Amino acid sequence: MDIPGKTKDGLSARRDLQKLGIRPQLHPQERPNGKYYLPPASFTLTLEEKKAFCRCLRGVRVPSGFSSNIKNLVSMSDLKMTGYNTHDCHTMLSLFLAIAIRVVNQPYVKMVVTRMCHFFNGISKKVIDTDDLEMLRKQMRETMCQLEMCFPLSFFDTMEHYMIHIADQIFVLGPVYLHHMYPYERYMSIMKGYVRNRAHPEGSMIEGYTTEEVLECYNDYMKDGKPIGVPVSRHEGRISGKGTKGRKTFNDESYERVREAHFSILHQLQIAAPYIQQHLQLLREENKDRPDNWIMKEHKRCFTTWLKDQNLPLCGGTQEKMMRVLAEGPSWFVTSWQAYDINGFTFYTKAKDMKSQHQNSGVRVDAEDSEGNMNQYYGYIDEIWELKYGLSLHIPIFKCQWVKHPQGVELDEYGFTLVDLDNVGHKDDPWILPQRVAQVFYVLEPEHEKKHVVIPGKQRIVGVENVTDEEEYNQFDEMPFFVDTKRMNIVEIRISYSSMLPYIRTDGNGKLVQG
Repeated sequence: MDIPGKTKDGLSARRDLQKLGIRPQLHPQERPNGKYYLPPASFTLTLEEKKAFCRCLRGVRVPSGFSSNIKNLVSMSDLKMTGYNTHDCHTMLSLFLAIAIRVVNQPYVKMVVTRMCHFFNGISKKVIDTDDLEMLRKQMRETMCQLEMCFPLSFFDTMEHYMIHIADQIFVLGPVYLHHMYPYERYMSIMKGYVRNRAHPEGSMIEGYTTEEVLECYNDYMKDGKPIGVPVSRHEGRISGKGTKGRKTFNDESYERVREAHFSILHQLQIAAPYIQQHLQLLREENKDRPDNWIMKEHKRCFTTWLKDQNLPLCGGTQEKMMRVLAEGPSWFVTSWQAYDINGFTFYTKAKDMKSQHQNSGVRVDAEDSEGNMNQYYGYIDEIWELKYGLSLHIPIFKCQWVKHPQGVELDEYGFTLVDLDNVGHKDDPWILPQRVAQVFYVLEPEHEKKHVVIPGKQRIVGVENVTDEEEYNQFDEMPFFVDTKRMNIVEIRISYSSMLPYIRTDGNGKLVQG
């Protein structure tokens, strides 16, 4: 970004190259007025690239609780980032830098920075296989050599060299999240809040700390006492679902939309599967000359009525009683929400998203296509409903706009998942149960204005209502940010066969500096 006072690409760095006799294309050129011209290097961004880089980060909106508001960290007037903490640096290195760097026209710089981001994304996982960690260690050593091929020698200090040893540290200490600096930064913020006398800050911290310790000791002997300083998760008591904003109740007089949502609920519940198969078999026996498309349309039209006419018994176990309640159908009165907390996620409708600084409407679901292949479908939430069955059963359901698969979904050359949110499909099946979806959010792809990069959301469920393992609780698989890393290797091989030097740039503008 060539920020004054922070850039390491100055006259001294170029003179070092001159003394070592390397990279002659970047040597400083003395002018008659005493100033020196520094030719553009491969990492030198043009003014348009700087604006596009900052504009990309300014457009990032993340889900609630994911990270800081990245927009507040970017200054378009100065074309730089300010006011960020270590967690912001972590999200930048592991996610957003790999997207924003795509605005750069230098393929080698784009490739090597993306490789570095892949390394930080890989070591940030809570569970790391030792074979994968060994691969990441080897990759980081290669990446450091590639960085040295394009960046100046003055760029590499202790912090950059430390990246080589991170994988070795994980072998000894465990995953990175166990020894992050974030808890210490948060605790220092708490300690600073204890300061009441700015003339003696240390004494104020000690007094505030001892006071809190005494209160916590007394709290152990109080009934229903809550620990001081330990916030209760906002998802406590909301895992099964709770609406939070924009509650409305309306009557579907035609009952068509309610019947459609009811049909989708039945087909996504395991306890209804035997009745679905029974009805399909009955239709095929009565209409042997009809094709499957007609059978499925007829099944969708009359299944809910047929199930209600079965007069299922009220006796039996919990599932039989629940099936009887479901067969009777939902109430005509529907409760809609604009925000809903469930499964450790906070979901918004698309309309609510447009008025918010967060992006909580993106969803992903794993489902089979017509050929029986398992695919991932991406979209966003249009409506959030709660259907009332009987007196005590309330079932939430999302109405979504799905991106057409596979026309609207693709993997790019770096292994990112790109979607075209305007290419909407699967309009005959918009309803989905919240238990089946995972949250994602979309960042505009800088090179293609109609496409977005898919990033997985963050689920906050471990430790809430006795949940200890996300994989056992969830009904969906984890989605990696870098889906196919082999594609990035193909890009690297293609660049290595090209004739361009990794440290020079022919289409950039140099700069004049004082000697």
